[in-house]
Amino acid sequence: MTPSLLPFVAALATTMLLPAQRPKILLTGYWPPSNEAIRHWSTNPAQNPGGWLGSDWESRGYDVHAYFPEFTPPTCTSCGTGNGDLTVDYQDTSADFWAIADAIQPIAIITFSRSSTQVVWELEMNQYNRTVWVNDYVAPVQPTRSPPDASVPADFLRPSLLPVQNIVTAITVAGLPVNPYICWSGNGGGFLSEFIAYHGVWYQAVHASPTDPAWCVTAGHVHVGRSLSWANARAAAEITLREVILQVDAVRAATVCQQDLGFGGPGSATLRACGQPLNQNGNVADLRLLGGAPNTIGVLAFSDQVNPVPLFGGTVVTLPLLHTQLIVLDAAGEWFWDDGLVGFTGGFPTLSTQVGYLDAAQPQGWGLTNALLLQF
Repeated sequence: MTPSLLPFVAALATTMLLPAQRPKILLTGYWPPSNEAIRHWSTNPAQNPGGWLGSDWESRGYDVHAYFPEFTPPTCTSCGTGNGDLTVDYQDTSADFWAIADAIQPIAIITFSRSSTQVVWELEMNQYNRTVWVNDYVAPVQPTRSPPDASVPADFLRPSLLPVQNIVTAITVAGLPVNPYICWSGNGGGFLSEFIAYHGVWYQAVHASPTDPAWCVTAGHVHVGRSLSWANARAAAEITLREVILQVDAVRAATVCQQDLGFGGPGSATLRACGQPLNQNGNVADLRLLGGAPNTIGVLAFSDQVNPVPLFGGTVVTLPLLHTQLIVLDAAGEWFWDDGLVGFTGGFPTLSTQVGYLDAAQPQGWGLTNALLLQF
């Protein structure tokens, strides 16, 4: 195959994925024009009678899904709570967001809301895990859990990961009558705009690892000028989405998953290692176990050979043992190596790795993951 055909073949392979296999991008909106900017990506025929345009959008290999509330009238100035998905209410927004995101498992998230400034496209950098928020319209007027994210301290900052400068540049080059800029030092305002913005980057942080089946590469928030026409808001949203897709494409292209040798079972646990290539010093890849027995222990084993030997009702590959490490599976039967695998050169060209874990449900009391071949 000639080198000039490689990008075309890669793009063709991506766009030929079935809809259920294509990665998904989640967009959310609030008051107009932020909801109108993304309406054509809604799969709800009542909200988008013109038909969903998000299926393999622009043949880029991603399905785009949009969710937003409705307001009466649609051109409202003081819009209030709204109706439908993601109404402007802390409890409803949080419940709807997690239900939608967990169902879609987006690889990227862009949240939108309306700015008090007239014709801006403001890319927010800073979202905080606030203890006190601006009151919403319906009691209880504060988030039921505040700060909302119990995994980090109060006022913890989660920054945007969107390609903000590329977005500003692309909108500027397009010549739209809108002022795009990056808010580097401010915040999202402490109301529902920042609340849903925080939810977006929070979800991404939970699913930041490429070993996660729900891997989310990027997330961030845009404040849309209240006086932008719906057409211009839509055009700016499309430019923003194109830049985000380019970012996700680049990250995915640079991510390598180590070779799965098989030999999994007994049990249903799987082992994955994905991240930067390990054949360069200092590169890092994540290592994750999924689907094991909950609240148990296991042994992570490494070998410089691949030597399949029947054991525990399955096959152990990592013999003779070069290194072992005790690990603890959590309540979901998962384990994640916080330090990651670090790439190096000049040592073993390959290492095999596999986990055996205590599992009372198995005939011999042990479960085995699949084995991986790590390429150094």
